[in-house]
Amino acid sequence: MKVFSYHTKMRLRKVLQVLGILVLTGLVIWICWLVWLQRYVVYTREGVTFDFGRSTLDLDGKETGPQAAGETAPGEILFQAAPQEAQNLARLSGVYVDGKQLEAGLDQVSQKLSALESGTAVLLDVKSKSGQFYYTSRIQGAPQSEALDCAAMDKLIQTLKEQGCYLIARLPAFRDSAFAEAKPGSGLTVSSGALWTDEAQCHWLDPANQAVTANLIQICRELQERGFDEVVWTDFRIPDSGSIAYTAAASKDEILRQAARQLASCASQSFTVSFSDSGDFPLPTGQTRLYLENIAPEQAAGTAEACAVSDSSAQVVFLTASQDPRFDAYSVLRPLE
Repeated sequence: MKVFSYHTKMRLRKVLQVLGILVLTGLVIWICWLVWLQRYVVYTREGVTFDFGRSTLDLDGKETGPQAAGETAPGEILFQAAPQEAQNLARLSGVYVDGKQLEAGLDQVSQKLSALESGTAVLLDVKSKSGQFYYTSRIQGAPQSEALDCAAMDKLIQTLKEQGCYLIARLPAFRDSAFAEAKPGSGLTVSSGALWTDEAQCHWLDPANQAVTANLIQICRELQERGFDEVVWTDFRIPDSGSIAYTAAASKDEILRQAARQLASCASQSFTVSFSDSGDFPLPTGQTRLYLENIAPEQAAGTAEACAVSDSSAQVVFLTASQDPRFDAYSVLRPLE
C-alpha cells in the first residue's frame, strides 16, 4: 500500500530542500552577526556589555551628521577593523623632551631642536599629569596649561614637522585630575565616594569608563591631525592602592587589555599607538611599540627579547641618558641636551 504518491514525494523533497537552504542561510547570517558584534564587546566594571557608540562617523569613517567647525564633539568613537601585525616600523633614534624641560624654557628647547636632521625622532610631552594640555587642543572642555605658551608649542610642533622629524607625543592615559573632576563617575574613588588622590596629588581615571576611553581616542585623532606620527600613553594602569574602592566583574588586567585594544584600533600604517610600561605589558596587536625606562645597559638585550613583540629592534624603545652602545641595537631616545 502506497503512503505517498510519486508526485507527493517530489513535492516533499523540494520543501525539505528549501527548508535546508533557509536553515543554512539563517546560520550563516547568525554567525556573521556574532562576528560583527565582536567589535562592540566592552569589558566594564559591571561585566561584559555591548557599546554601539554615539559617533557622528560611520564604520567606514564617513561623516553622517553635522559637527561644529574646529571642535571635536565629546564621546565619539570610530571603530575600525582589527589591527594587523606591526608593519613598516623602523628603528627609532632621537631625543625626548619632558614636561619639565618644556616648562623651564620652551625657547631654548626650540633652538636646540632646530638643529636636528630630517628623520630624527623627537618625543614631546604634550599633557601634564594633572590634565593640562601643552598645545592648543580643540577638544571640547580641554584645559590649557598655564605653565608654558601653548601657541609657542603649536609653532614648535609645526616647525619640527616641516624639518621632517618623526614626531612622537607622550601623555598620561589614566592620570588626569582635570577630567576626573569635570566628569563625575569617571575617576577612581575611595569608599566614601571621594576621588582617590596619589602622592603627587593627582586623580586617576577608571579604564572601564567609556567616557574615559572615548576621550583618549579623541586625543589620538587630534594628535594625528596635528602631524604627530606616534602617540605614547603613560600611566596605563590601575594604581595598586588598598584605599581605592574598585570592584568589577572583569579582572583589572582584562579591563586594561580591552582599553589598550580600543586605543590600538586608532593605529594605521602611518600612525603608531604605543605604551610606556614594564617589559611584561601585554602590548596589543597592531602598529604599536613598548617604551621602557630605567633599564641598565646590561639588561637591555634580555629585557627587549623578553617582550612579546614581533620585532624587538623596532618595537622596543629605550628612554635612557646612557650612551652605552648596547642600547643601539634597539630603538633608543636620549634626553635633549
